[in-house]
Formats: sequence, C-alpha cells, structure tokens
Amino acid sequence: MQKNYFFFTLIVISLGLSSCNLSPSPQKIIDHSIHFYGMDNLDNKTIDFDFRNFHYSVKLDKSEWFYERSFVDSTLGKVKDQLSSHGLVREINGLVTPLSTKDSVKYAESVNSVVYFALLPLKLNDDAVQKKYLKSVMIKGMPYDEIEVSFKQENGGMHHDDVFYFWFDAEDHSMDYFAYSKGGNRFRAINGLIKSGEGYYFQDYQNFEYKGNKKLPLSDYYVLFEQDKLSKLSEIDLRNIVVR
Repeated sequence: MQKNYFFFTLIVISLGLSSCNLSPSPQKIIDHSIHFYGMDNLDNKTIDFDFRNFHYSVKLDKSEWFYERSFVDSTLGKVKDQLSSHGLVREINGLVTPLSTKDSVKYAESVNSVVYFALLPLKLNDDAVQKKYLKSVMIKGMPYDEIEVSFKQENGGMHHDDVFYFWFDAEDHSMDYFAYSKGGNRFRAINGLIKSGEGYYFQDYQNFEYKGNKKLPLSDYYVLFEQDKLSKLSEIDLRNIVVR
C-alpha cells in the first residue's frame, strides 16, 4: 500500500510539472501579436500620424530612435518637441528654447506616452519589459490570453513601477483590451483597426474608467467591462497614419 501511494504521488507531481510546462509563453503570444499588426517590419521606418491637435513623426531604429511632436500654439506659434535617447529639445518658431528640468520631463513624458500607446504591442518587446502569462479568460464570448506586464527599474522610465494587463485574442493574437493605472485606473477596448501601407495595422480605442465605490484590482477590469460597469472617458483616435 505504501509503495502504491509513493507511485501515485510521483504521478501527481509529474502531471503538475507537465501542466506548468504547458502554460503558454507570453513572449510567443506577444511576438505573434506584433506580427499580426505587421509591426515586426517597422525597423528603420518612419511613422507619421495625427492625434488630437498634434502631429507626430516617429523614426524607429534598433540603435537610435527619434520622436517629434509638432503643433501650433495660439500664443507661442509653431512648436516642435523632439525626443530621443539624448533627451528632449523644444523648438519654438525654429529656435531652440531652454526648458526647466520640470518642463523637460513633463513634455518628454507627454510625447513618449502617446507614441508608446500608438506602437503597442511592438513596445512590449522593449528591453525593460517583463512579461508574465496569467490565465485564459472569456471576454464577450471569446477566449483571451491574459498577460501581466511590469518593468525593470533600469531603462524602465519614470513609471517603471507601473503594471499593465493585456488581453490577446487566443486565435489571431490581436491585442483587443488592456488596463493600466497611469493617471488613474483605465481600461481600453479596441474601437477600430486602421490599415496603413503594405500590411501595417494600428488601432483606435475607447478609454474607460470605473466610477464605482468598490476598489477592484486592474486585472479584474475586463469583468467590469463585460458587466457594462465601466464609463467611457474618451476615444483614442489616430488619424492620417503614413508609414514610410
């Protein structure tokens, strides 16, 4: 009897280890998603797009990157905020303008934030990103893979302690939903797929917040979305996208 119990225990442990090994790879899911949007072919490309009253030009290179935001201010005139690995430079009417450290950080964060969200899921392969597969869930009757994303302190930026949750379609690996806490807890749901050029796709989103009194973890926001307990805060629309 003792011998049989020993072998039974071994079988249970082996099955447990096997189930752990069968857990989907978050890296593979994200790589498949990047391929779904054609973003694995964006290296050495420039992406232009309009968001609200700003025009963005994003130059991508494995060794060097450059983001530019341009707009017309009723008081200042023509403004260009240029962000690279070397820092932020602001030009007003063609002249470089000195900035305080506080303003430099503020403008850099503003430019980087828009570009970061526009280039998801590609940005999930940045060096500072840490990925963890959580579970399979159902959203609106469809199966999704839930992945938690956190950031290393080194190269993780000012908000390296942020945690994101992403839900990828289990079939085509599209990134249909995600939740984050920057500026308050938010949940975004896809609101349209935009094709630009040969096989490049970007997304518009509806941005939601929870106004209930009960404090819930971000990882449960997809449940609130299913239950229609989230309020629409804004729409995130990219316009005039050109990849060259």
